[in-house]
Amino acid sequence: MKARDLIVFLLSLTLIVLAYGIASLSQAEQAGEKKVITKGKVKIIEEKGPAGHKTIGIDENSLEQDSGKELPLTFSTLMSWDYERKKNPPPPENVKKLDGRKVRITGFMFPLQEGSNIQNFCLLRTTQTCCYGPRPQYNQYIFVEMAKPTPFRRLDPVTCLGKLKVEPTPEEGYIYRMEGEMCEAVTEKGS
Repeated sequence: MKARDLIVFLLSLTLIVLAYGIASLSQAEQAGEKKVITKGKVKIIEEKGPAGHKTIGIDENSLEQDSGKELPLTFSTLMSWDYERKKNPPPPENVKKLDGRKVRITGFMFPLQEGSNIQNFCLLRTTQTCCYGPRPQYNQYIFVEMAKPTPFRRLDPVTCLGKLKVEPTPEEGYIYRMEGEMCEAVTEKGS
């Protein structure tokens, strides 16, 4: 099985598992509760997805921009590259200059292997709340390869640090890849 096929299969399978866990969010909404959840200092919000599917995502305005050695990065920046596989357009300058930089980005883990500690996963901009939701666009996730296994966080947003590679490899299933150094739940250190 090609890496691309494996990624697509695992993304689909994990969305089903995530949908079950996130169903409680949907039930809370139907009961009239708020649609904003705070994890540490990060706000998680409901977004309208394509074709009426519900997603939850991170309010990028709630992310702290502390000055560290790594560059703070958001999915809205990555999404400025409107990538289409058939056209294979080059990245815009603001994305191109990120290649090889050490970055910090917050998102949701999508495991590409089984177990409670994983080394390979996709870091997603949002998590689908419907198991039949559409596949994320190339610019909505990063393929992460951790140096060492890291705990899998099913529904908690995580912050990952590592070297970002801007390398359009759609035949392998990604256009962004990260050589991950650290990944932790945003609530672990109050971030």
